[in-house]
Amino acid sequence: MDKTLGRNDWLKAARIALLKGGVEAVRVEKLARTLHVTKGSFYWHFKDRDELLDLLLQEWEDEMAEIVPRLGRGSARETLLTLVRLLVERARLSEEGDVPSDAAIFAWAMVSPDVARRVDRAEQKRINLLKLVSGQRDRIELFYLTWLGFVARAQRVPAFRKKFPRIAKMMLKLLLSPEAKGKG
Repeated sequence: MDKTLGRNDWLKAARIALLKGGVEAVRVEKLARTLHVTKGSFYWHFKDRDELLDLLLQEWEDEMAEIVPRLGRGSARETLLTLVRLLVERARLSEEGDVPSDAAIFAWAMVSPDVARRVDRAEQKRINLLKLVSGQRDRIELFYLTWLGFVARAQRVPAFRKKFPRIAKMMLKLLLSPEAKGKG
């Protein structure tokens, strides 16, 4: 059993498998082959596949708790600028398996009613929190829906992901436009 391979190595491999192949690709044997270890290494770190899957979903649900403190306490404009910068960074990191992938979680929610319920609850919390920290009420929902559209398209057309920094800047420009001031 390879004790040098850590829990985070398995999580990273599972995040990538979930992103590239969906929940069915997150199989202990497949992950072990990817990591060039035996299945026994997996069981050193996890009770079973269900524990790993639950952890993948839980870390996505908890993601906002990691992001919000990084937004700072500046103006709505500064908060939104920081948020977009963080989204661009996290989109790149999710491709590498370093953080949860919205695309992977949303695709999983499409095939699992239990996951869909958890995702729906987490999304509502995200939207409410974004409204609070941004000071934008109506436009933040548009921002979030635009993000979802990007995620869905990028899942179908991976080359589209390279356009995210440009799309994020356009979304930010809309949120910060003079027409947005005072309309919440």
